Amino acid sequence: MNTSSNLLVLGVTGQVGKLVAKNLRRSDAQFSVGTRRKANLEVLADQFGESRFIDLDDPRTFDEALKNVTGIFLITGYTVDMLVQSKTLIDAAKRNGVKHIVHLGGFTREHDTYTTVFAWHQMIEAYLRVSGIAWTNLHPNMFMQNLLAGWRVKGGLYSVYTSKPIGFTALEDVTEAAAVILMEGPEKHGGKDYWFSADILDPQQVAETLTAATGHKFTAAVRDHERFLKEMALPPGSTFEPAYAKGGIELFREVEHGRMAYIGSVADDTKDVLGREPLLLGAWAKLHANELLEIAGS
Repeated sequence: MNTSSNLLVLGVTGQVGKLVAKNLRRSDAQFSVGTRRKANLEVLADQFGESRFIDLDDPRTFDEALKNVTGIFLITGYTVDMLVQSKTLIDAAKRNGVKHIVHLGGFTREHDTYTTVFAWHQMIEAYLRVSGIAWTNLHPNMFMQNLLAGWRVKGGLYSVYTSKPIGFTALEDVTEAAAVILMEGPEKHGGKDYWFSADILDPQQVAETLTAATGHKFTAAVRDHERFLKEMALPPGSTFEPAYAKGGIELFREVEHGRMAYIGSVADDTKDVLGREPLLLGAWAKLHANELLEIAGS
């Protein structure tokens, strides 16, 4: 592995970036974590070894943050701001001699993507590919961890906005793969797209799998995709940006109508990157059984 690399991991206050950083630390990689809150620098340095101040909404912070950085794990928040944030960061990375960017995108396919957020990711990836920096794009399908959001399995009821099968991937697989790709570097992974969609399940199969893994009865309810905006984006306290919530409606509508049926397909590179089989939902649910039972109220 390229242990001389000096890596920068973004998004460590969220689930994905935090797990990427934890994997890097377990492997004794040389890396730092970025934060836009100066008050967090000391805490994050204690947790991960080194931290850097970088505000994706303020390109003036980029050059200092990217000094001596060779590789970046690029993840942004799910807002339209991801476009300008990613574009300006890629420009700064090129200016500062960064050799490799590993970008977390969506489960996109070139001619069959009809949703807002997926299109944003495709635009970022297109810009990255012509940037002159070595790139690797990660394309996860539905994270199994979404099932731990209380609204998804509240009271043991799994709520979903399409009746069709969709692909699931474990956050553990994607973040471990990201760490390995960052450490092994562009010589092995540059110019590659990796896909993560290991287990294809319809709503009833999800409920049955959670039941078998936890011993608690889970049921499934298919809701009208048009209700996604009202139920997820408009209630007080919602963290969904309206444009992102619109993308949710688009995704579930296109899957339900068959124009994005590929969302229900296996396409998984976990074994190629990690040398092991990916986690399927049953195994993942057993690992997270206590959390699922707590959310289900059992």
